[in-house]
Amino acid sequence: MPPTQQTSQQTDEQLRVTATLAMKIASLGLNAKFVDPISVGPIISTYRFLPQGSTKVSHLEAIAQDFALALGVEDVMVKRMPGEVAVGVFVPNRERKYVNWRDIVGQLVCDYEIPLLLGVDHLGKIVMEDLTLMPHLLIAGSTGGGKSTLLNSIITTIMYNCSANEIQFVIVDLKQVEFGHFIGSKHLLFEPATSIYQALERMQWTIDEMEARLKRYPREGHRNILENNNTYKNAKDPYIVIVFDELASLLLDSRKEDEESRRGPSLGKIAEGKLQQLAEKARATGIHIIAATQRSSVKVVEGNIKANFPARLTFRLPSEADSRTILGQSGAEHLLARGDMLFINPNKPGISRIHAPLASIEDIKACIEFSSRRQLT
Repeated sequence: MPPTQQTSQQTDEQLRVTATLAMKIASLGLNAKFVDPISVGPIISTYRFLPQGSTKVSHLEAIAQDFALALGVEDVMVKRMPGEVAVGVFVPNRERKYVNWRDIVGQLVCDYEIPLLLGVDHLGKIVMEDLTLMPHLLIAGSTGGGKSTLLNSIITTIMYNCSANEIQFVIVDLKQVEFGHFIGSKHLLFEPATSIYQALERMQWTIDEMEARLKRYPREGHRNILENNNTYKNAKDPYIVIVFDELASLLLDSRKEDEESRRGPSLGKIAEGKLQQLAEKARATGIHIIAATQRSSVKVVEGNIKANFPARLTFRLPSEADSRTILGQSGAEHLLARGDMLFINPNKPGISRIHAPLASIEDIKACIEFSSRRQLT
């Protein structure tokens, strides 16, 4: 993965793109001036334009598809650049350098409690976050966008950087195909749950653990897991990360709790209640949630879900309405396929465009073997 280039001396290809964008803006009766630099990332390049006169940012955002058609590329996204006076036009590179997990994981130097390697941003800079500060993460995107691949990379990164004594996982894999290669890892509290009944059992176990910690910490004079672990350095409570690969399958299950009498709440409603209970109360106890869904409708991403998951990340979505459901703004409908995503961090302003890393099955197996050897030493 090459380093990001900030260029003012344009190549022939960049001159062509700049001229095409400027002509399209003028032909549509708008007024915007190109400004340096051009930021060249591994997958996209960012061209900056400064709106002039009565031209607004929203006017330029609205002609993204006209830009794509004029350039002959699959899609173009237009967004105001955070912290800058310019509007960014994000254009796919003709030659793209995709992001391999193994190429960047060795470069990481961090002291985060739960390190999340999300990939590299549109400038080629590694994006690393701490899940404990979010405190939960919602991942959305259409089928094939890269959700499960990203989850694999996230889990593998945590296993690579943290021992099983520090972080443990509860995985819910209702698709039954994504996380079998983690079976046997000491980081897993249980084998991945592959049915809704197993999922409910795992969630209840986690709630019981949460409640036990919530009772114990105040009794011992602690407010949260950090204070507890700083006091008991030789008997720390491990952080627990709950991973849901397909949230919609869990929350929209219409089967009844009592199948014979057809009474009682549906299994989906029971799961929703448990999820809300964890999302609202678990942060102080070191329990955090990463939930993925391919359904971005309001039936899944309700007000309670959005309120408890302020950190949200999405791959390409089919429509602007879907993008607004997840992010509160448009943009996800203009992403590229496989690994291209937008990220809202509640601790930072604006929105980030990130390219997810790919951890191969060989990478995952090597990481599990490495973590097992570290556990024995």
